[in-house]
Amino acid sequence: MDYSIYEPHIDFIYTTLLMIWGGSCVGIGFLAIPYIFKHMDSNTEASQLTTRILKRQDILIRIIALTMIAVFYFKSKLSYSYQHMEWASYVAVLHFYIFGKVVSRRLWKMRDKIGTFDTPSDGDRQRIRFHRLHIVGRILYTGQVLGVVVLLYLHAFGLGTS
Repeated sequence: MDYSIYEPHIDFIYTTLLMIWGGSCVGIGFLAIPYIFKHMDSNTEASQLTTRILKRQDILIRIIALTMIAVFYFKSKLSYSYQHMEWASYVAVLHFYIFGKVVSRRLWKMRDKIGTFDTPSDGDRQRIRFHRLHIVGRILYTGQVLGVVVLLYLHAFGLGTS
């Protein structure tokens, strides 16, 4: 079957999914969450609210990631020169996402044990470990966003080569 007749549709779906994934990460992770922490009186309440937001975003990204695997199947039927690089980049983004989810789950468990973030830490080992793990989680989240940007770049500038 000649899939080249579906190329515009595949490209549209692929681009839309990437933009939703990247846009939700930027909008939530870099805009909404810092705003919430800046404007809420309680860091504990802000933490609980952002956890609920991130859990809903996780559902969205899981759906997008699974849909993109199907889209990659159809893209594999098309011939273009950057195909392997694009697949490797997608696998890297998935790794950032999956490892980020592992870190997030640990952070949520630690947060429940810590209880409150409204009091000074005073060298509390649990809070120090939480802070370090939180930095790792933010790095993985940023890696996910950068990976999506790389995929968008490859897609945008690779379209003329087919």
